[in-house]
Amino acid sequence: MNARAFAALAVAAVLAAGGCRAAGEPRTQAAMAKWLISGEAIALLAGAGMPQSELSTDFDVASTYLTVGGIDPVEYAKAVRTQSFTSLDAMRSALDHGLDQSVRAVLYDNEAWSLTPAAEQQDPAGAQSRAAELAHSHHLLLIATPATDLTRVLAPGENPYAAYLRLGISAAAAKVADVIDIQAQGSESDTARYSDFVRGAAAAAHAANPHVVVLAGLSTNPSGQSVTAGQLRAAVDATRSVVDGYWLNIPKAGKACPRCGTAQPQVAVALLRQLS
Repeated sequence: MNARAFAALAVAAVLAAGGCRAAGEPRTQAAMAKWLISGEAIALLAGAGMPQSELSTDFDVASTYLTVGGIDPVEYAKAVRTQSFTSLDAMRSALDHGLDQSVRAVLYDNEAWSLTPAAEQQDPAGAQSRAAELAHSHHLLLIATPATDLTRVLAPGENPYAAYLRLGISAAAAKVADVIDIQAQGSESDTARYSDFVRGAAAAAHAANPHVVVLAGLSTNPSGQSVTAGQLRAAVDATRSVVDGYWLNIPKAGKACPRCGTAQPQVAVALLRQLS
């Protein structure tokens, strides 16, 4: 079996509709969706009072992509362990030295920030293609997450969502990756804008590769914005029919997000419980 066929088998699944549970009914996986989440985010959820039983139900499943490094919850053995990179050189070096044997996917996060080289920002399609070659040559899945802020480099002054769609950024990612994420979290407080963008980007991705797994970004505090669980739920309800799941971010201020402020895990806890 070649690397691409292996990858296709590993990611085959669909999003099923979920609903509220009746009193006394067993808790089901939140929204029956695929999730991309970090070990640090899971630790924050636990710290916000989410019991291990609920965390395991939602995330210790084969449909979860769990990014590891830093805080690494060893108990989530069923999740697809994923190593995240912001540059091709870092990915290549790590692969050359050998990843932990439990890692089954790599995530390439190309954004207009200091963590990604300028040449990769200026040619995201080419960079993603090289990332795919690296991943698949090591029999790993590739998760590509090109950010909307790349349009600041590629189409300065243009509306970022319009430019993202016009430039075919999600389509280019879908052509080479096994999983893509549409980083729409910056608009989740405006359900219509979030939905329109995710739907457009997802349609372009599926047209380029009908088999690609498409995720959409959710954040408890995107760039420091205050959002509610109800707003996140509305974003999910408006897009769950066109994506396979969501990248659930619980950011805090740091090099990757200087404006994010204090982490807000309680918002994610409330969302997950609404979806269950």
